[in-house]
Amino acid sequence: MGDPGRIFDEFKAGATIVFQGLQRSCPPLTRFCRALELELSHGAQANAYVTPAGARGLGVHYDTHDVFVLQLAGTKAWSIHEPVLADPLASQPWKGTAADAGPPILSVELPAGDCLYVPRGFLHSARAQEALSAHLTIGIVTTTWHDVVREVVAGVADEPEFRRSLPPGYAADPAGLAAGVEETVAGLRKWLDGVDAEAVAEATARRFLAARPPVLAGQLHQLGMLDRLADRSLLRRREGSVCHLAGTGDRLIVVLGGGRELDMPAALEPVMARIAAAGPFRLSELEDLLDGPSRLVLARRLVGEGLLEIVDLG
Repeated sequence: MGDPGRIFDEFKAGATIVFQGLQRSCPPLTRFCRALELELSHGAQANAYVTPAGARGLGVHYDTHDVFVLQLAGTKAWSIHEPVLADPLASQPWKGTAADAGPPILSVELPAGDCLYVPRGFLHSARAQEALSAHLTIGIVTTTWHDVVREVVAGVADEPEFRRSLPPGYAADPAGLAAGVEETVAGLRKWLDGVDAEAVAEATARRFLAARPPVLAGQLHQLGMLDRLADRSLLRRREGSVCHLAGTGDRLIVVLGGGRELDMPAALEPVMARIAAAGPFRLSELEDLLDGPSRLVLARRLVGEGLLEIVDLG
């Protein structure tokens, strides 16, 4: 826990107060970031920055994620410079100085209510003007082709030939090691020719969706109503919820986010597809797909998992 007195002393001396990870603690930002994530298929995070008049929070730098700056109060002057490294990865943070930046390609004052987009890799700095400045940054943490390739190549761990140890004394035999590298890379090329692109695409999408944490505001209240759930009850899919259906033979896997999955008989795919796509509905409206007791069991499970919420018990 921070010391409020020290924090305000630092602020008076010109420091910027930073509120990180607000998508985890501020419900409107939780919903906003989740809507962005589901629209873009990339992660979203929210930080807020409060800077004293005339002060600068950070020197010239770039971010390894895309940033939308939403100015909330006051005015901030921004300078944007050409990238020195195109599309840097998280493992390639800025290590330079202001002297490494060329002349700005954009200099703009951002008043309250305006928005600025700064793609990853673009060098930038900002300074508050005559009054205190407050802005929100929405960071878009993208999945890159580098991420996909890493996951694909990780699959060679299942192939015995790639698990072999390097020969004894390889460090003293550069020519022999080079020949081994050439042979192994040739084997890798051949293995890559057999990669199932559709399976990789499905796994990439599933991995992204599974990593979205559930949005469970009011869940204790929902759980308290489960015993009174009835056919006449009105339900709806939770705003920002994840529901990805993946068929595997005679089973249906429902990806809910937060690392949670439901394993169901494939026969439930029609009802799950309807629930995933529907607006508010009475439980009785599923009678053409499930009998009464089965509807109640499924609805209680989905409310308990946070996919559905009870709007009205009826």
